[in-house]
Amino acid sequence: MKIKSQKTSKFYGYKKVTAVLRNNYNIKINKKKVRRLMKNLNLLDPNRKRTLKRVSRVCESRTIIKSNQLWQMDIKYAFIAGTKRTAYITSIIDVFDRELVSTSIDLSATGEVAKKVLIKGLYSRGIKDNPNGLVIRTDNGSQFISGIFEKSCLDEKVIHERIPVKSPNYNAFIESYHRYLQDECLTGSIYWSLDDIRNNINDFVYRYNNERIHSSIGYVTPHEYYLKNLMCV
Repeated sequence: MKIKSQKTSKFYGYKKVTAVLRNNYNIKINKKKVRRLMKNLNLLDPNRKRTLKRVSRVCESRTIIKSNQLWQMDIKYAFIAGTKRTAYITSIIDVFDRELVSTSIDLSATGEVAKKVLIKGLYSRGIKDNPNGLVIRTDNGSQFISGIFEKSCLDEKVIHERIPVKSPNYNAFIESYHRYLQDECLTGSIYWSLDDIRNNINDFVYRYNNERIHSSIGYVTPHEYYLKNLMCV
């Protein structure tokens, strides 16, 4: 109950709660027992639906074995009630370690904004002048096919690839992040200004990278997984 009451872990399912009990509290417990206890305490989210695991992803034409090999970039929208304007949330996620390497919340979604977010990500990972074959994958939004963004990719020696039209599964990792962002941050929130939504999303991004554990990377945080694998290189 303490785990589910905390801001970062209140959306955890029984598998992640099991990992926290084992790692943080040194409790030897089976995940089935945790699920049974959580069900008895009404701690299971009734709105969560089981999703069928895909047999394969059409977009996986390369094997990802390290960080800074493939990034996915996309934009999500949110409404600012106080100004009756739309906020555009531009984000980049690293496919290998699941860390958000760059994000920006603006009142427009242009090639200039996309360029800014890309360069910010290169600086945050320390590869501004040496991307070493980095691929960034986007959809076919106007900001991503703009001359400004295309030129920035060429200038920074980053390989830009676009997914086929109406094929969001090619950008599955950033789409998954946006689902978490919607469910755990945006839903139920009312924003009165751009600074208001920026503060809330920046707080979520920090917790997503540094506090929120992920089952796909061994129940650790993305930043922890990134640093762990960085030391192995």
